[in-house]
Amino acid sequence: MVCPQCRGIEEFFNEKWANGELNSYRKHGPRKTTQLLVDAIAAGPLEGKSLLDIGGGVGAVQHELLKAGVGSAMAVDASEGYINVSRGEAERQGHADKISYLHGDFVDHASTLEPSDIVTLDRVICCYHDVETLVGESSRRAAEVYGLVFPRDNWAVRAGFSLFNMFLRLRRSPFRVFVHSSSYVDALVRGNGMEQRSRKQTMVWQVMVYGR
Repeated sequence: MVCPQCRGIEEFFNEKWANGELNSYRKHGPRKTTQLLVDAIAAGPLEGKSLLDIGGGVGAVQHELLKAGVGSAMAVDASEGYINVSRGEAERQGHADKISYLHGDFVDHASTLEPSDIVTLDRVICCYHDVETLVGESSRRAAEVYGLVFPRDNWAVRAGFSLFNMFLRLRRSPFRVFVHSSSYVDALVRGNGMEQRSRKQTMVWQVMVYGR
């Protein structure tokens, strides 16, 4: 991966971090916003559907939707640590044969990927600098449903993310976090022919699900 941000993702979300997140998932299940995303998608038909999960981390969205009826999943992640941990959890849960993995920057590989019925990005666009290409290319590959979890666009969240970026600079990490405009993200998705079906919020995050 060429871009500094992607190298930063690989370094920050290493296997040690991924294992800590996996332990939390095993003890407590999906975090609240992930569960909201899964529930919103599961409100529609899932049986036999295909899933493209971009930046899926330990694979919580994949695991939960496969248990709910999704037929197959493709996981694309810039962190090899996350892929290794997600693969191990898929084997433990007994559905490793239904998931394929791609290590790298989704934007670099987008043109090679076929559309999937469902596309998800759970806390992903906040970790990527080029939101226009990421959201544009990923929503274009959603045949039926597109789901996002990303930060709310307000001063408090922006201040918190700015402080975290200061910490990253002190560590000399190339990784950065971003608060992208909610209205711009929405316009990008709608520009690819999708309409918003649901939106839920927590103090920091928002969960948006779109359909065709």
